[in-house]
Amino acid sequence: MYEKLDKLRAELDRAKQRRADADAKVKQLEQKLREAENSQILADVGALKLTPEQLAQFLQMAASGQLPVAQGNPVEGFTQATAIEQDNDEDEYEESEDFDDEEI
Repeated sequence: MYEKLDKLRAELDRAKQRRADADAKVKQLEQKLREAENSQILADVGALKLTPEQLAQFLQMAASGQLPVAQGNPVEGFTQATAIEQDNDEDEYEESEDFDDEEI
């Protein structure tokens, strides 16, 4: 006589179990994503080959909005700025080479 109610209760219990399983899977995937993001961040920071002091300065500049942004990626802008500074250093070195040639 209450077969229909029993079936509905059983179906509800199965649905609750599927929801609990899905929630557990979501939490597991969120954890995997956090770990993958953290690994990627560490790899990107390592690729920049910055000293801890330079990294701290970079993060301060990023937080204050002082970094030049290249297509929404401040890291690219930072490396471009670093490359410009290195070019300036090379120019100064080349000028001093010319000066050394004149002395001889």
